[in-house]
Order: sequence, then C-alpha cells, then structure tokens
Amino acid sequence: MICSESEAKFKYCPYLMTSDDKMKFCQGVMCMMWRSCDGNKGYCGLAGKPEESK
Repeated sequence: MICSESEAKFKYCPYLMTSDDKMKFCQGVMCMMWRSCDGNKGYCGLAGKPEESK
C-alpha cells in the first residue's frame, strides 16, 4: 500500500518490537526497507512492490 510517511507512522511494523514483545510503529524513511515513490509517498519494501490500482 502506497502511503505518505505521516500515514505510515501509525502502522505497526512486525519487525520492530519493544523489550516486552509489543510491536512498534513504522519508522518511514528512517527504515532501510522504506521505498520512496511519487514525491513524499512510499511503501514498505518487506511486503514487496505494490500493484498499481486500476
């Protein structure tokens, strides 16, 4: 899903965990897996490249 970084910061990342095993939020451009596209929008590269909406 392509979204802005501000939208992504409210989505949970399955790889970021706290010391008590709770999931943390997406870090957006601070993450190595964040892929930028369309200006300030992007997506998580762990899920693969999103399909174009028709």
